[in-house]
Amino acid sequence: MSRILPVLVALFAALPAWAGELRVGVFVGNNAGRPSEQELIFAAADARKMRDLFEQFGNVQEAVLLENESRRNVVGAISGLHKRIVDARNQGDHTTLFFYYSGHGDSESLHLGSTDLTHEELRKMLDDSGADVRIAMLDACQSGGVLRAKGGVRGPSFGFAVDVSQAKGTAFLTSSAASELSQESAEVGGGFFTHYLHSALLGAGDANRDGEVTLPEAYQFVYGETVFSTRDAQRTQTPEFDFDLTGAGAIPMTTLEAATSKMSFLGDLSGTYSVWDESRKRYVAEVDGSRPIQLAVRPGSYFVHKRMPGWVDEAEYQVRRGETRTVVQEDFVSVPYEQTAARGDLDRVVRRAKLPDVSLRMMIGGRSFGDGTVVGSQYIPQHGLLGVEARFQNGTSATYWSVDFQTGGGPGTLNFAELGQVPVIVQAYSGAVTFGFTSKPALFQFGMGGRAQVIGFTRHFVNGTVEPQSSLSLAPGIQGWAGIHPGRAVVELQHHTHIMATSFTDDRPHPAYMELYLTAGYRF
Repeated sequence: MSRILPVLVALFAALPAWAGELRVGVFVGNNAGRPSEQELIFAAADARKMRDLFEQFGNVQEAVLLENESRRNVVGAISGLHKRIVDARNQGDHTTLFFYYSGHGDSESLHLGSTDLTHEELRKMLDDSGADVRIAMLDACQSGGVLRAKGGVRGPSFGFAVDVSQAKGTAFLTSSAASELSQESAEVGGGFFTHYLHSALLGAGDANRDGEVTLPEAYQFVYGETVFSTRDAQRTQTPEFDFDLTGAGAIPMTTLEAATSKMSFLGDLSGTYSVWDESRKRYVAEVDGSRPIQLAVRPGSYFVHKRMPGWVDEAEYQVRRGETRTVVQEDFVSVPYEQTAARGDLDRVVRRAKLPDVSLRMMIGGRSFGDGTVVGSQYIPQHGLLGVEARFQNGTSATYWSVDFQTGGGPGTLNFAELGQVPVIVQAYSGAVTFGFTSKPALFQFGMGGRAQVIGFTRHFVNGTVEPQSSLSLAPGIQGWAGIHPGRAVVELQHHTHIMATSFTDDRPHPAYMELYLTAGYRF
């Protein structure tokens, strides 16, 4: 027995700090905000990256990932975890809920597409979740507005009690103050705040090198690195915190013990080094090469980059399960900036994000030359149309262009002096290109543009006394439209006026016609 006791003591001492704890998380990324806000590039990817990290190294047993979802789905995700949290507490487990958000926001709310989740609502949902500890990480403009008046402290000084298992309360980490904008960068492939938070939680923030990254350590690292990296921006971005926790030790966020593979920096390198996960196509950490650091990583292929003026020093490592790879100076070679492992992948993401917004719409309406005109009464009666439109707009740009195609027709009556009323069936087909200008993105939008349409008709006389007759013409015109754009949905009323370049008769050149459509669709 005397021999077994020390072994048992050692085993219990080696257990992670969260033994007997349920950890769950909701990770939200929204590239789209309100209609007037420029779409983000990396917000959804940042949420996936943070979800993966907490599942791998934060012992999060259930992680809900929401990409470009509405307020209702976010509220539902948090509410959906309530039962599991309560069941765990009833069994005596300590419970922790993580909430991460990357996207647009302001000092009052998070912008989930065209819907808002106010800071007050978020606080209440976290408090009502049933979890002992709630930790929220917000990477959004003016996210510091969620902090209470007594919060928002910079340059933290933490004084905690000892027993982590008795911790209760809420902690907020925000990417910026209530008056500041948060920034994302194509160079790091995400938001600055998330980039450095991710780095910290992988081990770069492990200040005391005990194999755990605690909440205070994570904040201290992300504060210093974010402020430094945004110092040349129009306004420095300063992360803030609000820790309303009682009975807490230094709450561990992640532990390196959970890592099967690691990358080691011995502290003998100068400068800053970025770690690119080639297997998952993303930067996972940025570290100071002069500090001894061990990063927890997943098995895979990695490139380590040191950015230099005009070029990049790059080293490649294959990290296998159960292996620790040491980063050494001898492994680096100099490569042009555009030829680094990360550049092509990040450039593709940015180019894809800068492509015009594309919306597809179904069109239903009608066309008329005017019943009281000679053309309308003797040549082409009014008829119904169905069509499809693809519209392209560069984000918040004031210009757009579109292509549309219509087909339709139907029965009608023509009036001839000699024959009286003659029944006829009209078939119509047309295609057009439009270039125009639009009001700035908002819930209600309107626009106007010039059109070039190719239009064709075939008319069949029901009595069969006259052979079918066809006509094809180019018809320039103008388009006006107005509608509502709630989120990615679009509903508009369109009006077109055209003049045909050719005519049905020599004595009545260039007949005019009008088209009126109701359109509904979706913006991708």
